[in-house]
Amino acid sequence: MKSIVIIYNAAVEDVVMEALRGQVEKYTVFDRITGKGKNSVPHFGDNIWPATNKLLMAVVEENIVKKVKDALLPIKEDYKTEGLKLFVFPVEELI
Repeated sequence: MKSIVIIYNAAVEDVVMEALRGQVEKYTVFDRITGKGKNSVPHFGDNIWPATNKLLMAVVEENIVKKVKDALLPIKEDYKTEGLKLFVFPVEELI
């Protein structure tokens, strides 16, 4: 099993969730995540940089990871300045 963490601009949430439909059914979303990526403008949720991110975390079977990656790559390309990152980590134990 793998843990996936997807950080994305809140403005593209509908697009991201549609891409994950049928692949990731159980997840947790954290709202109002702030930060700055390599190629995106800052997302600080303030008057100067009002945008914020969301963080989606899920544990999935290994065969789902490639499907998620393939679904997110076109979004990352289409929304370069909004920002989207996928991180994948091994899951050693789940209780």
